[in-house]
This record gives sequence, structure tokens and C-alpha cells, in this order.
Amino acid sequence: MKTRRRTYFTTLIVLLISGCIFGQTYTIGNSANGIDNAQSKAAKLSFLSSQVISPNNSNNVSASNSVYILQVGNNNNVVSNTRSNYSDVNLFQRGNNNEVLLDVTALIIDENVLQLGNNNRFIDLSLKGTVLHNAAVLQKGQNQNLIWYGSNSISERMMVTMKGKNQTILIRNIKR
Repeated sequence: MKTRRRTYFTTLIVLLISGCIFGQTYTIGNSANGIDNAQSKAAKLSFLSSQVISPNNSNNVSASNSVYILQVGNNNNVVSNTRSNYSDVNLFQRGNNNEVLLDVTALIIDENVLQLGNNNRFIDLSLKGTVLHNAAVLQKGQNQNLIWYGSNSISERMMVTMKGKNQTILIRNIKR
């Protein structure tokens, strides 16, 4: 019995060691292959970077209004009413039962909303025409509620991050 166990044990050790030996695939090539490999990587990187859509620059574009929506999950809802000369609105929802309601009036609108989780709500109401409406919102978790009303100089560069469960934030931006 002891010899049988010893045989199994030594066989197991030999198999493990041989797997480690044959599992090594790293080899050092000569310098010519290294240069070819670097050129190949540079060509691949150039190709991939040419495939990326560059964001619109307001200096290059006279008037552009765009709303990009990406939804992954079930029962996600977006309502976007924007009135502007230039807008770049990006909305991403991953999860279930997330909602975004935008009703914004401004000369320039730059808004990014990222909802990760379930039952998140974001309402952005800015009906008075301002020069710039800039919002960045991250909701990560469950049952996050954010109501953003109005726009002023304090909120122009504001970023709101909500993480956790069952939170509500009300932001009132009132010009006096």
C-alpha cells in the first residue's frame, strides 16, 4: 500500500514539474525580430488609433448637436430635450430600470452621465438659457436618485459621484 502511494505521489510530482517545464513559452529573439516586432506593434497601434472616433472640438466645429446613448440591460429609459448651438451629451446605462431625463437649454451643453447598477434616476432640468451647462454624473449602486435643477457658475464644472444604495441628492442652482 505504501509503495502504491509513493508511486502515485512521484507520478504526480513528475507530471506537475513537466507541466511547468513545457508551459514556458517565452523566448528571447534576435535583434532583427525585435525591430520587426516593434514595427508590427506600431502599425497595429496606428491602425487601432485611427479607428477611434475623436471627440468634437468646439473650435473646429461651428455648430454640432449630438446625443450618444448606450444602454446595456433591461427597462432602461432616456428622455433628452436639449436646446443649444452646440451640445455633446453622452449617456451610458448598465443595469436594469435606470432612467435619465434631460430638459436643458443653454448655448453650450456638455453632459456625461454614467449609471452602473439598478433603479438609478437622474433628472436634469435647466430651462433658463445659460451660456454653458456642464454636468458629469456617476451613479454606481442601487436606487440612486439625483435631481439637478438649474445652472450657475458654481455648477459649471461640478462632478457628482454617487456610490452605494438608497441615496437621494437634490441640487438647486439658482442665479440671483
